Amino acid sequence: MNLYGSDMDTSNQPLESGLEWTVGFDPPERAFIGRPALEAARAAGGGLKLVGLLLEDRAVMRSHQRLVTPSGAGTVTSGTFAPTLARSIALARVPAAAAVAGGSVQVEVRGRLLPARVVRPPFVRHGRVLVDG
Repeated sequence: MNLYGSDMDTSNQPLESGLEWTVGFDPPERAFIGRPALEAARAAGGGLKLVGLLLEDRAVMRSHQRLVTPSGAGTVTSGTFAPTLARSIALARVPAAAAVAGGSVQVEVRGRLLPARVVRPPFVRHGRVLVDG
């Protein structure tokens, strides 16, 4: 679940926060404030995307940690240790080209770059693990 103030806020549009499903683009003639800007962002396809991360090493990801991706810099928006998965998970904002499930990024934790894997949230639902560990 997105945390307001961390994973989403007024400085990020819905497409950058994994909330495109909340925008009523259909029917196409529906008018709403901001529609032209959101349609332009959607058509461009670039920008930032919110993704899930699984840390491959032993550490805990936290908000505001820097990410290094093959497509540019990103940032962890929220992170914690997940007891069900026995590893650290996070939501992060990355360049759209790096938002491919199964892709690799590096997270800066205490001055070290640690490997993490991009996954599609949710991580767990109803006690069932939904990501490959």
